[in-house]
Amino acid sequence: MQTPTNPSESVRHLSLTYNNADSQSSALRLVFSLFPEWEHSEGNVEFIRFTDGITNTLLKAIKKRPGYTQEQIDLEAVLLRAYGKGTEVLIDRDRETISHSLLAQHNLAPPLLARFQNGLMYRFIPGQVCSSADLTREAVWKGVARRLAEWHATLPIIATEPTEERSYDQEEITLAFSPAKTMPTHAEINAITPNKVTPNIWTVMQKWILALPTGSVAQQNRKAVLQQQLKQTVAELGDTPGLAPFALPLRSFQSRSRLLHRLRIRNTLSGSLRHSKPLL
Repeated sequence: MQTPTNPSESVRHLSLTYNNADSQSSALRLVFSLFPEWEHSEGNVEFIRFTDGITNTLLKAIKKRPGYTQEQIDLEAVLLRAYGKGTEVLIDRDRETISHSLLAQHNLAPPLLARFQNGLMYRFIPGQVCSSADLTREAVWKGVARRLAEWHATLPIIATEPTEERSYDQEEITLAFSPAKTMPTHAEINAITPNKVTPNIWTVMQKWILALPTGSVAQQNRKAVLQQQLKQTVAELGDTPGLAPFALPLRSFQSRSRLLHRLRIRNTLSGSLRHSKPLL
């Protein structure tokens, strides 16, 4: 196992915040801080808002230099991603930045240009978002599988130290969950797989379960059921190398059905969190 380095430490930090209520001005301040020459050179700076995400604000900043083709404009375009309010309660933004930087080091993600108080800025990659129909086309899903295989073959396996525990103020907790509760510690989250490298899929699911609201008996019962299902799933799948037929001996069709049923935890959790108080 490789000792981790933090590739995000060299990323520039801007002591500025994106404000959705003052989108144009706050976004311009961020872009001009990163590229001062954009403010004084010929050509307007424009922002294109992407709406495919569900929690973040994502803007494409372009400099419309005279005489430039769209391809040339896109080559120097920048994406500005501002986190949805309260989402850091569930998502470890430090680890996310480290992951992006590591991918970029291996040419598997666009270069990370800067961090700001509530988001990231990185290079734009021309392309289009796949539709559901696109993903049924063999050329597309094979391409996705090939790219994911490249990620797994290229990236090092590293053990990460837990990031520093941060304290959340009451407003943040109340915004995300009802009723307000003490946030789970790394020890509580990692206890689901005490002998494994963290974070992993099981600790992420554990974090979500621990964050569920418990203000009513129904919510408490739902949380208890999900916790038990997660424990059963980890016990049955946690030490297997994968879901390939040769890697995971399933004795019967019934066993397969039970596992598939338990794996639906993810969908249940996603729905539960969406129906808590909004994270945006």
